[in-house]
Amino acid sequence: MDDFQLLKKYEPVLRFAKSERFFPIAVEPYLEECQLFFSGAEGMEESFERANEPLLEKIGELESPQFYLRFVNRFLHSADVWVYGGVGAAIATFAAWLLFGALGAEIAVGASLWVWLIVFMLASPIRLRVIPATAFFLSALTLSLAPTYYVFLRETPKIHLAVKYFIFFPLYCALLFYVLTYLLRFMINRILPEGPGFLLDVFSQATEKVAEEAAELYAKILRKHKQPTYYGRVVRQTAGEDRYVFLQYHYFYAFNDWRLAANGFNHHEGDWELVTVCLKNDAPHSLILSQHRTGSLTAWEDAVRALDENGERSDHPVVYVSLGSHAHYGKPKAILLPELYQPGSVQRFLFALDNLIYYFFLLFNPSQKKRQSAMKGIRVNAQNLFDKYEISDLEDEDDQYDVRLPMEIATGDGFRAGFQGRNSAEPALPSDNYLKQSLADRRTSRPPIQLWKCVLLNSETGWVQYKGLWGVKNFLGDESGPPGPKWERPKDNGDAEERLRWSDPLAWMTSLQKTNNNAQ
Repeated sequence: MDDFQLLKKYEPVLRFAKSERFFPIAVEPYLEECQLFFSGAEGMEESFERANEPLLEKIGELESPQFYLRFVNRFLHSADVWVYGGVGAAIATFAAWLLFGALGAEIAVGASLWVWLIVFMLASPIRLRVIPATAFFLSALTLSLAPTYYVFLRETPKIHLAVKYFIFFPLYCALLFYVLTYLLRFMINRILPEGPGFLLDVFSQATEKVAEEAAELYAKILRKHKQPTYYGRVVRQTAGEDRYVFLQYHYFYAFNDWRLAANGFNHHEGDWELVTVCLKNDAPHSLILSQHRTGSLTAWEDAVRALDENGERSDHPVVYVSLGSHAHYGKPKAILLPELYQPGSVQRFLFALDNLIYYFFLLFNPSQKKRQSAMKGIRVNAQNLFDKYEISDLEDEDDQYDVRLPMEIATGDGFRAGFQGRNSAEPALPSDNYLKQSLADRRTSRPPIQLWKCVLLNSETGWVQYKGLWGVKNFLGDESGPPGPKWERPKDNGDAEERLRWSDPLAWMTSLQKTNNNAQ
């Protein structure tokens, strides 16, 4: 049996959540939409040397890892607008200084800052909703409190003390109470519902708007490339008298919208995932699933397998893909704050601060149910209030999960790709139980063909050798695109090493076995 036949024999079935918007695609149509950028001196030099070569031809021949791809290239939502805006502001300021002196320069700087703020807000719906609402709230609050200082805490010779404190002051207090109550309701009803994710969206280049536009681009690709694709690779190794064959199934997604889909930690362009079927002495031995830079190991006899038309277990393992993040699981599940994912300290702080603000404002919410839920949380779990599993039941009468903890939702109740048999006999969970209804029912674009297209992966030439990132680079590492299937993320010194799961899958499997044993 040749490599292609082996891969088809054990080809996994992937089950997605109902509201998943991105599915495995071929690399070439993604690259056709991308632009390539350098991120360091070596990359810049090589970029200029190969400036006239098409991306599809040169990407596998680039030697430096100091590159990244950008999938969404609309001017308003890319870094270009800030570069051109900065240059334009500098030119305008200098010209205004020459023509009108210091006052002209100050006006030009002020106008530039206003333009930048407007562009910054237009680049993200969250910013556009929250920033003006917050500015209005703070302005109204300042104007409401200003009379306290200018009227009641300072001498006012034209107003008698008795009139000021026995007539004006009570009226002012009543008016202030009304205004502050209105502002509080405005903040809770208009600002807080959009608050969680705001801080991360501020610092990310993969904003909510970019996620929406990536979905539009993916839908465009899908109209021409109708079949889901995986890249198959076969690796043979030995250990003593045992012979191992690793069947690797590499899946590429145009976008990871985990934050928007399930309030996860990140967004980023491009996403590489892997399912590996391990054969030991020609018999199926185990199933290895990629999960957030690491993986999980399942014995073959414990894996869920698709049933054929006769109800018999086939050789096709069923894998459940997490909503947005595309992490793989062997059974349908919904996990709160996944342990396997460890974002950077800045990213974790911003996410925690978002949720902390939202939780405290539940205490002042107009909804009695929400206030009661928040008070119950304080009363019952005062010492462990913000532990990751303690506030998961804060729900309201209309929707789910008021406190937006990150979730892995691998329910399998949506699109299914792969071997077709008794599909309805496979276990699944309803996504609606774990999501806001607006997210559970969001519009998706699904491949019209459910069977896989297998492409044998050649490690020697082509895009596999590209060492850079497959999406926009961000100073928040987990908001950056991932490296490819062969390479680790480039280090600070510019070097990129081969992934262990690529160069030595047997060693990778052994390390996962040790991790599983330690966890038990």
